[in-house]
Amino acid sequence: MRQMRQRINLDLAATEIGQSRPRWLTDGVHVSPLLWTDDREHLAVRFASAGWAVELAVEVHHSGWTHLHFVSQGQTVQETRRAGSLQAFVALLDDAVARAARISLQPAQLLAATCTTGWLDWIHGELWLLPDHLVRIRGGLLATMVTGLTGPELAAPDTCLAFAYDAEAIHSAHRTNKVLPLAEVAHARLHGGLTTSGMTLTMADGSVHKLLWMSTEPARRVLRDRLPPLLGPRLTH
Repeated sequence: MRQMRQRINLDLAATEIGQSRPRWLTDGVHVSPLLWTDDREHLAVRFASAGWAVELAVEVHHSGWTHLHFVSQGQTVQETRRAGSLQAFVALLDDAVARAARISLQPAQLLAATCTTGWLDWIHGELWLLPDHLVRIRGGLLATMVTGLTGPELAAPDTCLAFAYDAEAIHSAHRTNKVLPLAEVAHARLHGGLTTSGMTLTMADGSVHKLLWMSTEPARRVLRDRLPPLLGPRLTH
């Protein structure tokens, strides 16, 4: 028999938010009044702080599906999560508020969806170019298999998207995620091949990072255009 998924009691969720409100206010976080849909199947609340670069809006459905909206200067990045219980939703909300204090929305270009961190890393990830960083975020096994069958799907080559930059969250999500400050690159080498292209970066602290991606993706071409003004003689291509 198929197991029924647990529903979240939104009245209890509202109570939990009310009990946490004094703690957030003490931390300098403004919490809006709770907003309900007419059918009371959705609950929403907003958070803001003078020290934040973004505002946070959270919407939860009684099914547990939760939408996080990080908003700054007319731009929005949305993340969707599913909380399987009231306790999981409370933990998700606390984590979102903590992240909002660290996040900045930055223009970013998705360079590759098949990026790995070496020949022994078989799980694809996304490679993003931000104004001051290269960021690699690991995907999953299913996405890797789909990309292997159908090929990567990217936006138009010159499309910039809003990126919710939070170095701490990126690092903690998986050990193969990378946040590489361009100012700390001692040397970078771009190389291309028939099926695979990549980049090897040596950082000022001596650490070495390898990034590989399918040659059909625009990463190498974009990086050859964008990195010389930023890295100068530190780049070989």
